[in-house]
Amino acid sequence: MARFTRMACVVIGFTLISPFFLAADLWAFSTITEKKIFKEGPYSFQIEIQIKGSGSFKKKAKMTSLKVKIKNEKASSDILRVKTIRNHTEPKVYSDIETRGYPISPGQWVTKYYRLPKKNQPFLGEKGYVEIAFENLVIHFMPRVRKFQGPMK
Repeated sequence: MARFTRMACVVIGFTLISPFFLAADLWAFSTITEKKIFKEGPYSFQIEIQIKGSGSFKKKAKMTSLKVKIKNEKASSDILRVKTIRNHTEPKVYSDIETRGYPISPGQWVTKYYRLPKKNQPFLGEKGYVEIAFENLVIHFMPRVRKFQGPMK
């Protein structure tokens, strides 16, 4: 009985301590959700992005769906115009998710949800990112590090 108890303690201890030793980017992801407020020129807006998928960023993770919520704050004086939403697997390699674009008036929330068909599910590599291109600026979201970058012109 003492041997069983000792073995059980070792297994439980290993289970509780092992996550600290494993690298975070080796784990598979299922959902990433981040939001940030941007102020650039006449624009003040909030972006919330949610990426669902499977796989590991060490290899290539597949994106199964993308949800983008943008709120053009009332403090903005201009209409915010989204031109394209793209997924970049590498800095120069991309696939379009949204190409028609849409306007967002001051004080308005717009939510777009893209469920990607199995044959068109893009990969998210180590250097991959999601690009939201507006009329006058661009925002990048890097899912691997869960950070926004921009606005860039």
